[in-house]
Amino acid sequence: MMSINLDDETERYLVAVLAKENTTSSELIERLLRQYLESIQPKKNFLERLLSS
Repeated sequence: MMSINLDDETERYLVAVLAKENTTSSELIERLLRQYLESIQPKKNFLERLLSS
């Protein structure tokens, strides 16, 4: 388990996002990290996408 310390403003943002998304902080962090990782990886071409399915 990991714990982080947020400043007051960031914690308010987190609470607002969690309420709007109706999710837990763990689920939100997992989703954000997955999206970020996908965004920084090189894009696959059509053939690579087809073969990885």
